[in-house]
Parts: sequence; C-alpha cells; structure tokens
Amino acid sequence: MKSSISRYTTLAAITAGHVGLLLSMSHAASPAQPPQPLPMEMVTIPTPAPAIRPAPPAPVKTATVKPNKAAPAPRPLPAPVKPSPKAITTDTRAEADTSKTSAVAEAPVVSRSDPAPPAPPAPVVPPTHIGGHLGNPRPAYPPLSIELGEAGAVGLRVAVGADGRAQEVSVARSSGFPRLDRAALQAVRNWRFRPATRGGEAIPYTYVFNVDFDLTKA
Repeated sequence: MKSSISRYTTLAAITAGHVGLLLSMSHAASPAQPPQPLPMEMVTIPTPAPAIRPAPPAPVKTATVKPNKAAPAPRPLPAPVKPSPKAITTDTRAEADTSKTSAVAEAPVVSRSDPAPPAPPAPVVPPTHIGGHLGNPRPAYPPLSIELGEAGAVGLRVAVGADGRAQEVSVARSSGFPRLDRAALQAVRNWRFRPATRGGEAIPYTYVFNVDFDLTKA
C-alpha cells in the first residue's frame, strides 16, 4: 500500500517537472509581443429633436361699447294759430287753375315716335252709262223678237277703263232670248261711260247693269 502511494507521488512529481520545463521553454522561445491598440468604433449619438413650442393663443379682442348719447328732448310744438274769419278768403281763380293743370296732367301723352295710323281709303264712285252728254243710243230691238213677242232684261258685266271706254263686255244674266242678248252686247261695246273715281282720280272698274227690252217701248 505504501509502495503504490509512493509510486503515484513520484509520477506526479516527474509530470509536474516536465510541464514546468515545457512552459519555461515556450516562454523562452516566443518573443514578447508589444501590446496592440484596441480598435475604436465611432458611435454617433443621435441629437435630440427640438421641442415644438405651442403657438401662443391669439389675443381676445374685447369690444368696447360706446355709451349711447342721450337723444335731445323734443322741443314743444308751437300752439296752432287759429285763423281769423276775416283772413280766410277763397280764390276761385286758383281753384280753376289747379283743376286745369290736373286735367292736363291726366291727359295721355302721345309719343311722337309712334307712326300715325294710315288714313282709310277714299270711297269709290262706280262708273255710269246714264247721261245725255254721253250720247249712248238705245240697243236696237230685233224685228223678229218683236214679232215673236220676246222681251226681258239682259245683265251685262262691263269692264270700264279710266278713259271711259268699255274694255270688255260679257253677259252676266241672260234674258232667255239669244237675239236680245246679242243685240245688247253689240250696242254696249260702242258706248261711252263716265269712269269710276277714287279721291277724284279716274280708275278702271268693272260693274254690272241691265239692258231692258220692252215691247211697249219698241
């Protein structure tokens, strides 16, 4: 038992000697290195944001109330003067003048720019074939019509010119007998007429009149 402990002790001493030798050799072999500077890192410190100051409140305008001036006291009205009966006079001329002026003011004012209404046309005086100064002979009564007893009135439509001559003659109403109608047309075509007039000026005009065939006057 003691021999084994001594053995372990010897081995431990030998091992420790070798370790110490190795350490000394390693320190002697490696040169001493100078101390290296530590790396420095740039650290940026954030600048604090400026504090936002609140805007000062707007000053409150105070309305100044001006005192109302006291209204002046009304002056007393003078007492009405009673007119004397002698001072009251009526002027009839003044009343008449005022009535005239009011009538003139109420009259409607006619604008000068408005054109005057056109005058109505003058009436027409129709032509005529009656008159001794015209010298129109009576239509010839056909002898055969007298023998046969033909009688009646022929209505003629005559267009009279401004010169008083018959420009166109036609039968408007027949007498019922062609011989009497032809005798009336033949005679009137050669008649003279007093032309129609409007405002004293001769104008052409067409009118209708009758030519009578009467056996008692044949």
